[in-house]
Amino acid sequence: MVLSPSFVIATNPKNKLFCIDAKINVDDNAKFRQKELVELRKTSVASEQVDPHEELALAAGLNYVALDGNIGCMVNGAGLAMATMDIIKLYGGDPANFLDVGGGANVEQVKTAFEILNSHPKVETILINIFGGIMKCNIIAEGIIKAAQLVDLKTPLVVRLTGTNSQQGAKMLDEFAKSQTKVQITTATDLDDAAQKSVKIAKVSRKQ
Repeated sequence: MVLSPSFVIATNPKNKLFCIDAKINVDDNAKFRQKELVELRKTSVASEQVDPHEELALAAGLNYVALDGNIGCMVNGAGLAMATMDIIKLYGGDPANFLDVGGGANVEQVKTAFEILNSHPKVETILINIFGGIMKCNIIAEGIIKAAQLVDLKTPLVVRLTGTNSQQGAKMLDEFAKSQTKVQITTATDLDDAAQKSVKIAKVSRKQ
């Protein structure tokens, strides 16, 4: 909590102090204990400045921050997400968001992430960068395929998987991409390859 400097009103004979302003910042990780404050946020002046996509992501357990670029990012882990955005910039692209799906994202969360990125008016391609440590990459690939089928996904995907069963996961995505024409999926060998392909696809989409 922050209290703005109090002051003494000259006309006040008792020289009482008055608080002229106060701000409270609640840790997002503690919101499940502060339900009354969460409800207040919906009717506050600050709610007018909140991106509805951020509210949707929060409800799904995703960490999402909108940016001004045209390359959507879906990554597991905040550090990897930051590195992904940096390398997109390195190759001349502009990230459209920060989106961390966490280490144990399920199909429903990936579906919500797709819905958020797919509805972003500036997003021309989505880069999915996943490290399969606790979760195996073939399971991640299966989740991506199911979520992509559930959403009317019109935005091309570039997917980089690394970790346990990464080759199997990439093979599943390649086979799915060849089996249909609705969802465009391009797999990448590493982060540099993924960033370069994303920037290239975004530039092509912009010209169309």
